[in-house]
Amino acid sequence: MFMSFGFYYPTKSAPTAQWVPVTQPEYPAGEVLDYPEQVNSTTAGGTLYVQEKGGQRETFQFNFARSSQSDRDNARTFFGTVKKSFNTFEFEDRNATLHTVRWMNNFNFQLVFFGKYSGNIDLRKEPA
Repeated sequence: MFMSFGFYYPTKSAPTAQWVPVTQPEYPAGEVLDYPEQVNSTTAGGTLYVQEKGGQRETFQFNFARSSQSDRDNARTFFGTVKKSFNTFEFEDRNATLHTVRWMNNFNFQLVFFGKYSGNIDLRKEPA
């Protein structure tokens, strides 16, 4: 069980909406660090050229399996509040660290068993 894990809009210290899942995500959870704006090419002679066009990007990826109807409904309400990527919010990870993030994927929790839903959430960390 995690010490803390939740989603708070706009901040944890003064939330107007929050979702603290009863069903925790499956692990491993993805914490990806990338430089997605780099352009690279290799010449016929084998020389690699790289052009830096932007900064690094950090993302969090969570898979939820067999969440309750209540958990799914609370997640959907939170998704509607933050309007997918439109509003930033705070995500508290399992180590009680707060990150300002945006929700990057569609809301798609599918019914997988009577009263149980599975889905994934992709978050993009905003620069500090």
